[in-house]
Amino acid sequence: MNRKGFTFVELVVVLAIIAILTHLAVRELSSVRDAKLVKAADRQLEEIRSSVYSCVPGEEATGFLADMGRLPRLADDERVDRASRAVVTNSTLSELWLMPAGAKPYAVRRATAENMVPGLEALANPAVYVPTGWRGPYLRIPFGKTRLLDPWGNPIEKEDDAGLARLAVSNSFVTAVSHFGPNAQPGGERRISLVPDGGETSRIVVTSSFGTPAAVTWYGPASGLVTGATQNVSASAPAVFEGLAPGRRILFHNGVARAIDVKPGDNLIPLE
Repeated sequence: MNRKGFTFVELVVVLAIIAILTHLAVRELSSVRDAKLVKAADRQLEEIRSSVYSCVPGEEATGFLADMGRLPRLADDERVDRASRAVVTNSTLSELWLMPAGAKPYAVRRATAENMVPGLEALANPAVYVPTGWRGPYLRIPFGKTRLLDPWGNPIEKEDDAGLARLAVSNSFVTAVSHFGPNAQPGGERRISLVPDGGETSRIVVTSSFGTPAAVTWYGPASGLVTGATQNVSASAPAVFEGLAPGRRILFHNGVARAIDVKPGDNLIPLE
């Protein structure tokens, strides 16, 4: 006698096998998707870092820090929540794609009194030209968006579901950014520092072989204005300028202006 169809037990076994295979396939696809998103998040961190400061050996430093003379600050973004109609304020990285209030657009400006940082008008020198100001966007965000989202669709400036911060802030300046992968669990953090290797600030140490003291002045960017300082240098006493941001600076001595690329850390500049 020939059997027709399947028994109930056989159907249950077949359905169980199909369910197991489906579960394994979905889990595998999910893990592949998560791996791609993690790689995308890593790329995003690198893009943020390079938008703040990037220096290729032999080339001029670029990015927000080099142009503005400071790290990006957290700016406030007010939005109306669609559900509650309440005004919600979040801190963002918008200075990287929107020109900060009070800043000037990028230009090569003469170090005249009207372009100097208030209080430094005495350093005005029309023979010196300084590249300074915002020349963004340094970072692109998707068309139609007003904020930066991570690959999982979360605003990068907001804490994640585990209460972990995606931005590290020091004295209102953004110093580091991070992501926590698809599950947002402590221990899965990937973080990069926006502060260049060697520290956010740099020093210029000017040395001289001349015995007679002479005045040395440096000029640099300050959000579209020009800043700087003057010191005397001699064979026995170098001029040391501290607390600078990395980037292009102009050194003026004995009627001659020359451009120097200030790197993170100490920069030894012998007078020629």
